[in-house]
Amino acid sequence: MDCPLHQQALLHPDHPFLISPAGCLRFREADRLAARFQAVLPPAGTRLLTLVPNSPEWVCLLFACLRQQVILCPLNLRLPEARIQEQQHFLSSENLWREFPKLGNAADARRVIPEADATILFTSGSSGHPKAVPHTLANHLAAAQAANALATLGSGDRWGCALPFYHVGGLAIIFRCVLAGAALVFEEAEAVSHLSLVPTQLKRLMRGELPSGLKRILLGGAPLPASLIDEARRRGLPVASSYGMTETASQIAATPPGEAVRGAGRVMSHAEVKIDHSGEIWLRGASVSAACLQADGWLHTGDRGRLEDGILFVEGRMDRQFISGGENIQPEQIEQALMNLPGITQAVVRPEDDEEFGQRPVAWIDAAWQEDWGRELRKELPGYMMPVRFERLPEGVGLKPAWKDLKGSCGG
Repeated sequence: MDCPLHQQALLHPDHPFLISPAGCLRFREADRLAARFQAVLPPAGTRLLTLVPNSPEWVCLLFACLRQQVILCPLNLRLPEARIQEQQHFLSSENLWREFPKLGNAADARRVIPEADATILFTSGSSGHPKAVPHTLANHLAAAQAANALATLGSGDRWGCALPFYHVGGLAIIFRCVLAGAALVFEEAEAVSHLSLVPTQLKRLMRGELPSGLKRILLGGAPLPASLIDEARRRGLPVASSYGMTETASQIAATPPGEAVRGAGRVMSHAEVKIDHSGEIWLRGASVSAACLQADGWLHTGDRGRLEDGILFVEGRMDRQFISGGENIQPEQIEQALMNLPGITQAVVRPEDDEEFGQRPVAWIDAAWQEDWGRELRKELPGYMMPVRFERLPEGVGLKPAWKDLKGSCGG
C-alpha cells in the first residue's frame, strides 16, 4: 500500500500537518522530508533506536522507516545511561540516534508493508517488569482507525503532542492525525482541538488558564479520580476516559462523544474483551501485538476488571493486590482516593511488611502530607486501607511513576 503520509501529500498537499514554534510543515513538505530521511537509514530489517524529544523531524523519520522497513525503537529520554545501554543490548542494535544526521537526496520509494514490524516500544513497567513490544503498521492503523471513528477527527482538527512518542499514547496520535488529515501541534505553538493526557497533566492544565476550542481531552494511563472528572465537567472540558496499553497500540475502550464518563469507556469496534473466571481482563483484536498473545489467542492483561453494558471498568493490577489483616487491598483504590485530595497530583501505593497484619499500605505522593487530609481520606477509605506512612515522590519520576522503584524513605 502507499505510505499514509504520501497519500495525504497527494490528496491535501498544502494542508498543515506538523506545527511547531519553528513553523509549519504541510503534508507535501513532510512527505519530502521523510523521503530525505530514507536516504540515510540503515538497511531494511534493522532496528533503529532514537533518543530525541518529540519533533516534526521525528514524525518524518517514522514514515521514512516505514517505507524502508526499518524498525523504529524510541527510547525513554528520562532513563539513566546504564538503562539505555541495557535496552540497546536487549534489542541487539548498533544504531542509536541521539540527534538527527545530515539528510540525503529524496528517495523515490513510497510504499509500505502493513504486515511488517514497524516499531518496538518498551512498556512503562506498571507490572514491575518492563518489556519490549513489537507492532506492525497494520496494528497501529487499526488502532488509529477505530479511535478516529469514535472521536470524529477531521482535517481541520489539531491534536496537541503532550505525550512523548516513546509512550504508545504519544505515538498513536501520529497515526490518527495522518489518517484523518489532521495536524499535530508541538509545544503549544497554536490552539488545539484534541489532547491526550494522563490525569496528572489534566490537574496541571486546570491550574492555569484553560484553552478554548477543545473538542476532546482523552484521559488514560492511570486511575481517574471521580473528583477530577467532576471538576473538569464543571469547567466545561470535554473529557473522555480510555483504556489501552503498549501491547494494544493504545486504546481498546474509550468514552464516545456526548456520553458521560463511566469507567474506562465503551469497548471499541476493533477489539474484543472478556473477563475470565478470576476477574482478569483478556483482549484480542486487530491492534494487539501478535507477540503478546497467549496460546489461546488472547492477551492476558494482568488487569482486574468487569464489563457492564459494553462499558469496561478497570479495577487495578491483579499482581498489585495484597492482603492486610485478612482484607484484600487494591492499591489503585487508595491512589484514587489520594488524588481526590486538592493538593495531590500523583500518588503511588505499595505494601510494606508488618508483623501483626502481614502487610500494610504505604503511600508516595507529590506533596508534603497535611494532617487535615487524613480526615478527608478516612471518609473515602476503611481503616485497613489507610496508609501507615506518607513519603514524598522523588524528583523526576515522570508522568507514570513505577511502583517497583519506590523503596525506603524518600523524605516526609
